[in-house]
Amino acid sequence: MRMKLVSVTCAVLVGPLVHVAAYGAPPSSAPTPQTRTYVSGTGSDNNPCIATSPCKTFQAALALTVAGGEIFVLNSANYGAVTINKSVSITSEGAVAGVLATSGVAVSINAGPNDVVNLRGLVVDGGNSGSTGIQFSSGQSLNIQKSTVRNFTNAGINFTPSTSSTLSVSDVLVNGNGSNGILVSFSGSNPVNAVLNRVMSTKNGVGIFANGSAVNVTVTDTVASNNNYGVGSSASAVMVRNSTVSNNAIGLAADQSAVLRFGQSTITANGTGSTTTNGGQIQSYGNNNISGNANDGTLTSTLALR
Repeated sequence: MRMKLVSVTCAVLVGPLVHVAAYGAPPSSAPTPQTRTYVSGTGSDNNPCIATSPCKTFQAALALTVAGGEIFVLNSANYGAVTINKSVSITSEGAVAGVLATSGVAVSINAGPNDVVNLRGLVVDGGNSGSTGIQFSSGQSLNIQKSTVRNFTNAGINFTPSTSSTLSVSDVLVNGNGSNGILVSFSGSNPVNAVLNRVMSTKNGVGIFANGSAVNVTVTDTVASNNNYGVGSSASAVMVRNSTVSNNAIGLAADQSAVLRFGQSTITANGTGSTTTNGGQIQSYGNNNISGNANDGTLTSTLALR
């Protein structure tokens, strides 16, 4: 039997050579600045500072907050010192937003002439070695609410603008600061205005001090106690109303042509109730309680009630 040889021809198609390169995943884009950013004690500064992925420090959150935006505190923690250079609000409602600064300045504000800075719900602590709690050097205005500033070797709140600015402080404790609880000082000629409402200023060098001929400070519903000086003024205009100045070495002091007026207030248990030097004036509206001081002191004049 003869076998038939079958030849099978296979055609091999060779297409164009295709080179496929393996690339890594594209790099992630930088976080987008937000109108509202968030911080948490369990956050990370590598996060985008959103509610579900918060940052850990105020400084990192500030970098991702647009001008005029807000940094919101999610829980109690220490959020570190911060330098503010634009309009911003830092807000804590219920949580303890700590700023511990055992050296230098805790909150430094060097903002633009139209910038407004709002601070609410902060506990700013110098640990008895930091120099200044809140330092305002430039900006349109600073508003501080429901906060505590304590244990700094220099000033708790140091409001020393380079141009005309405004300060508003309410529901704030300044305690244990070596030089001043609150200092408002300006050397220019345009007015600098400050309103201090429901402030407790205790155990500072000077509880509240105004310095400069263009400085106007209004103090209402406030307690200045256990300071070297309760309320002092040098060349400034100060109005104290419905407040208590007690247990200070000197209650009220006016120096360098300052005019310090007070009404519906209690000046008691001080070493000296009031004192004037170098042309300073202390004027009473005649409806105050001035008694129980080791030396009640003397008033420049009594003003008529209107």
